[in-house]
Order: sequence, then C-alpha cells, then structure tokens
Amino acid sequence: MGVMSVHCPRGLIDKWIWTNALEKYKNNKKSAYAIVESDGSVTEIKSDEQYTGIIKMVNMKKRFGFIQYGNSKTKDIFFHFSSLPGGCNNVEEGDELSFTIDHDTKNGKSAANKIELISQRPQDTVNMRAFSMNLPFAALLANGYKTLETRNGTMFTTYPEGTKMLLHVGQRLYPDGERHIDVMKSGDLTDDEIKDLKFLPKGFEKGMAVAIVELGKTYETTLKDRCNPDFQRKVGAFGEDSGMRATEIKRVAYLKKGAWVSGKGGVFKVDVDRDVIPDGWL
Repeated sequence: MGVMSVHCPRGLIDKWIWTNALEKYKNNKKSAYAIVESDGSVTEIKSDEQYTGIIKMVNMKKRFGFIQYGNSKTKDIFFHFSSLPGGCNNVEEGDELSFTIDHDTKNGKSAANKIELISQRPQDTVNMRAFSMNLPFAALLANGYKTLETRNGTMFTTYPEGTKMLLHVGQRLYPDGERHIDVMKSGDLTDDEIKDLKFLPKGFEKGMAVAIVELGKTYETTLKDRCNPDFQRKVGAFGEDSGMRATEIKRVAYLKKGAWVSGKGGVFKVDVDRDVIPDGWL
C-alpha cells in the first residue's frame, strides 16, 4: 500500500497534472528511495551517500529545520536536532553541513541523518543573529528605555525566551511625526532626558550593529492592551501605531565598539569580532 499526493496549483482543472502524477507514482512507487521533483524528474537516494548543503531555515522552538542542497530543482531536506552531532544545538541559517538521507517507508518521508558541521568559523569572530531598526527607536531600545518591540509579522515568534541578537541601526529615520515624544513626555521625562535617550553615544552610527539584546517572551496583544499607557511607554509608541505581536527585551548592552554590517529585513546572520561583545554575553 502507498500514498500519493499531488500539488494542483489551480485545482483539479488540468487533467494532465493528475494523470501524469498517477503515471509517475506507478513507475516509482516500487523505489522506496526516490524523490519525484517538481519538474517530474526523479532523484534516486542512496542511504549511505554523503551530501552537502546549507541550512535554509531553523525553528529553534520546535527543534527542526530544512537544508538546501543539490541543484535548484532539488527539494529542501528536513532535519531534526536529534540528528545533529552530540551536544550541538547552535546551528543557524547559513551553516554548511554534510549528511546522509534516510527514507521512512512507513510515512514516505525523507530526512537528513548523520549530520556533521563542515564550516568552522574563525575563533576571533562570532556569528550571531541580528535585526535592524531605524532611529530613534533603535536608540530608545539600546539606551534601555524601550523594553517592548512590536511587530505585525512573525519575525520573533520562532525564537525562544533567552535568545540573544545584535541590534543593527538602519539608514533611515522612522517617520512617526515625533509622536514618540508625546508618549515619552507622558512618563514625566524632561526634554533633556528624552534627547539623551533618542540618540546613540559617540562612536555608534547608522549602518552599525550597536548593541546586543536578550529576548523575552513574544505574545499577541489586543488594541486595548496596546493602548495601556504603561504598554505605550515600554514601546515608545501609541497603541494604534504598534504591532500586534510584542517581544520583551529582557536586557540590552552596548557593544564595546560599533561593528559595520549590512542590514537586511527580518532576522539575519552576521559575523562580528568576538572582542566587541560585552563581557558575560557569550
């Protein structure tokens, strides 16, 4: 007995998709170690063959990910942290691995096994996740005023409490019409105190990773939650301007010196000199 599934992008209106899938299934179901690619070609899998690839995605919370390997037509292969080398739980997107592929004949799924790390980073650098924010909010976070970061997207949802990331400062100023000042004044801060919190210290500039943060919990909020005055001050924005998902900033510290890195959207990976990380953070 076997199971066949067919991806029909526009529904079952193109008969050839279904009939072609039936033909491929009939011809290949006897081969337990084969993957039918999106273009109909068949990739034969040898259980003892070594492959190399790059980690494309990692879900730290659920302890699994996908490896990109082969050519552009090859499907990404699933892996679970239990298949990593003993004691290794710090793999990240972009890491290079070698692995074999096992095929489970019961569920018909393939997964990477006997995984080994290939790329070894220089001892004087550290590879870390980073995220980018624009001024003035990047400075408000780095200076310890902003203790909640809100987003409508799911950028932080897969990262457990205690994850450490670098804070990168983007090239733009966030156009909120100075509304953050009204929020900050509601907490009885003086103009001078607000000015100090809005700017980076000397030696830290746009385009740099400037601080390291430890994330707390990420949770969903309602508009009523976000309009609470205390919540607004922790975010540095009014409730209607904030994202629905809030991530706690448990602690933050400036780097020993700013590190020039290229910013990207979402969470991305950067290499920085180990000696710029504050003591006690690694």
